[in-house]
Amino acid sequence: MIKKVIFGLLAAVLLVSGLAVGTAYAAGTPASSAMNTVGPYEGVFSGVLYGDNNTRAPIALQMTHRDGVVLGRLYLGEGFYVDAGRCGGTNLPAITQSANGRTLANDPSKLLVNTSFNLGGFDIGVYLNSKVSADGDT
Repeated sequence: MIKKVIFGLLAAVLLVSGLAVGTAYAAGTPASSAMNTVGPYEGVFSGVLYGDNNTRAPIALQMTHRDGVVLGRLYLGEGFYVDAGRCGGTNLPAITQSANGRTLANDPSKLLVNTSFNLGGFDIGVYLNSKVSADGDT
């Protein structure tokens, strides 16, 4: 039972971390079209997530930001191991998770996401409050 709780909490942390890391690098893509304004949370970001016991897994975040609405999809591949100390360890399975949010009307660099997902029979709540830096790099 404890392993399932830890597994769920770790997956929630991964989701939030992925969104926060991805949005930190998204500021450099402002543009506009005839129908929609593209915001600073637009882009595809990928990398490697390093775990315990020298494990790693591919991670990717795809975000679309149009007129204040942000749609995000996070993918974590297989290969990520988490050591939870006395509670044991586990390999996280590959997961794909979507989340939607809105930027503030008076501050399009600030993103608010409130969502939940089910993992291992547990409903995991996620609240993300993120802000893109002025220079898009820090």
